[in-house]
Amino acid sequence: MPQRTGWDCAVIASRAWIRFAPLSLGKWWLWTRVHEHYRDFTCRTIFGAKVTGNTKDLIQRHLYYFGVWEPHITRMVVDLLRPGDVFVDVGANIGYYTLLASRIVGPTGKVVAVEAAPWIHAVLERHVALNGLGNVRTVNRAATDKTGTLSLYKADDSNVGSTSLIRKVGEAVEVEGAPLATLLDDDEIARVKLLKIDVEGAELQVLAGLTSLLPRMRPDAALLIEVQGANAVVEGVFSLMRRHGFLAYQLRNVYSPGVYMANEPRMSPVRISHPNGFNGDLLFTRVALDGT
Repeated sequence: MPQRTGWDCAVIASRAWIRFAPLSLGKWWLWTRVHEHYRDFTCRTIFGAKVTGNTKDLIQRHLYYFGVWEPHITRMVVDLLRPGDVFVDVGANIGYYTLLASRIVGPTGKVVAVEAAPWIHAVLERHVALNGLGNVRTVNRAATDKTGTLSLYKADDSNVGSTSLIRKVGEAVEVEGAPLATLLDDDEIARVKLLKIDVEGAELQVLAGLTSLLPRMRPDAALLIEVQGANAVVEGVFSLMRRHGFLAYQLRNVYSPGVYMANEPRMSPVRISHPNGFNGDLLFTRVALDGT
């Protein structure tokens, strides 16, 4: 085991204060001094899952210092899922939501984690194995509108999750794609309670390969979609879901470390009738929330 330097010890101590101290005093000051000191790590999330990574990456850095990623979205996933449910994680990245959902749905439930990038899928599989999860099935494919080979553009190490089929920046790697209608089995389709899509601008392609499944999903099924890109993409997602009888709710999602340190109170979803060029997280459900 390599010997720790004084700076390593300072980072570890600062991380402990930032994550666990009940008061916010000094947290931001410490964060500005240590968060760019990149290091490999193994830690646990706030819900007890073990993860590994390097703090150069945006998501992995937040997991190391705060134990959580996207706290408002995390709370929504916890609110929606129950034991025995099926959760489908499209664009699963290193598996944060896969690990979270696996614990909620339990041994009678199931998680299907779909990740296109082979190098990210390898980390996802490592996290599934590290946590001994027997209710997770991983799929190394790009969920899209048709079967075939696609160019996936590799993001740099500062934000691995920005790897994209749409934004043609970075090294291009060929990957296999297929519609979700062929990647999910009949039982998974019938039982899915929450389907999460985070695919960096390729939302319409994913939905095109999913549309035939929507009538077969349970009436209370929900889709949580991060929509990005041109207005045409956002309008397309919104229109498609409306045509299939889904209501739309806007979710608050912020990435500022100050929000993580402050432990903001729960924010309720806001019903919307038009996206108005919105980029961010939308929840689609046939069942109105809280009588809205």
